[in-house]
Amino acid sequence: ALYARSKTYDKAIARFEEAIKVNPNYLQPYMLIGILYDSQKNHDKAKGYYEKALKIDPKFAPAANNLAWIYAEYGGNIDIALDLAQRAKEKLPEDPGVSDTLGWIYYKKGAYLKAISMLKDSSEKLQDNPTVHYHLGMAYYKNGDKEMARRELDAALNLNQKFDEMEETKKVIASLRR
Repeated sequence: ALYARSKTYDKAIARFEEAIKVNPNYLQPYMLIGILYDSQKNHDKAKGYYEKALKIDPKFAPAANNLAWIYAEYGGNIDIALDLAQRAKEKLPEDPGVSDTLGWIYYKKGAYLKAISMLKDSSEKLQDNPTVHYHLGMAYYKNGDKEMARRELDAALNLNQKFDEMEETKKVIASLRR
């Protein structure tokens, strides 16, 4: 954990790999390595470690949620992503990150009302997260509610944080002005 906090990811991964050699059925190192690779934007490697964690415990919600996100965002079967996110939601019904993942997958599947329901829950709990507001705004936008879309997209921008979806947020807001 100290290596991870100091951003010496290679050393952290090496230590967790040592823990796996000692006990290959202990799922925490797999999860932590997955998170480290995710933070480095190495989603293929992260995916492999989340999958290994789920082989040890198919009901381990954090790995199911993170793997669902990777499938939905970086290429993978959206139906498998939905199944994983639903399993995570069953185990962690109050987790706003899980609600965001599930809501975004519903969005990608075109189930905008379901997406809005999940994403509203997430945005209420993660009010300072611009990406969550972006997700909710996009669901409103695709569902035809321009007023709510603009409100949520403006909220994302007003948080004054640099986030991955900032450019897309600005484009959609501009299109709402026309």
